[in-house]
Amino acid sequence: MRRKSLTELASNPGLISGIYNYCDRWCERCPLTSRCLVFATEQVDHNGSAQTHDVTNEAFWQKLDSILIETQEMIGEWASEAGIDFAHVPDEEVKPRKRRRQLVDNHPLARAGKKYANAASDWLREFDQTIEISDLRASDADRHQSEQLEDAREVIQWYQYQIAVKTMRALSCRDDGWEDEPEMVEFPKDSDGSAKVALVGIDRSIAAWRLVQLIVPDRTDSIVPLILQLARLRQRVENHFPEAREFIRPGFDEVFVAAAS
Repeated sequence: MRRKSLTELASNPGLISGIYNYCDRWCERCPLTSRCLVFATEQVDHNGSAQTHDVTNEAFWQKLDSILIETQEMIGEWASEAGIDFAHVPDEEVKPRKRRRQLVDNHPLARAGKKYANAASDWLREFDQTIEISDLRASDADRHQSEQLEDAREVIQWYQYQIAVKTMRALSCRDDGWEDEPEMVEFPKDSDGSAKVALVGIDRSIAAWRLVQLIVPDRTDSIVPLILQLARLRQRVENHFPEAREFIRPGFDEVFVAAAS
């Protein structure tokens, strides 16, 4: 079959302009690949249906969203039991503007993101090393549960390092100062867009850890601290970028707004 040219692919009226600018680059799990030019150019020889692919992924994320909502109600209890005060802001985060020249990768938020990534790696490594043969047999006997565990693990590992990367990009864009130029005031801030992607990754990671907790409840004591670590990081990102949640990512958030209106 003749390979389509970029011009032909771009002429598709169903494509959403700029949808790829603030995505998480996880095409495999994206519910809007049929409307993305980048996906179209990278998958010109793909034989499957993008529409079917998108419907399946939409259902996957909706299920994870429902787990996140349920988990939100429990985070407060877990934080109280652990003596964590989400309202407390470390002194080093109160005056970041006075240290514009500080390297982004040494920023408290960047360090917190990296700390979580390392903690997640440690947990997964320990889990793999200590899992019992009986656990494996139980998972094999319950294929659905085994698949859920694998799905949750994929989500955790996909966002594990991306959270810190997107947070660092948000900090870098903001501290560059170009967003404050008069001609840029009317435009959405790239820093907010990057922070939004980081927050989406945090939300999905929290839900994924909760799913792991439900499947292997004997690991609750080691999973709750990871969820609280993410919840704390989420609040800190929201404090630094108070408009990030309202940032409209082309396609993703527009679809949500349209459905809610």
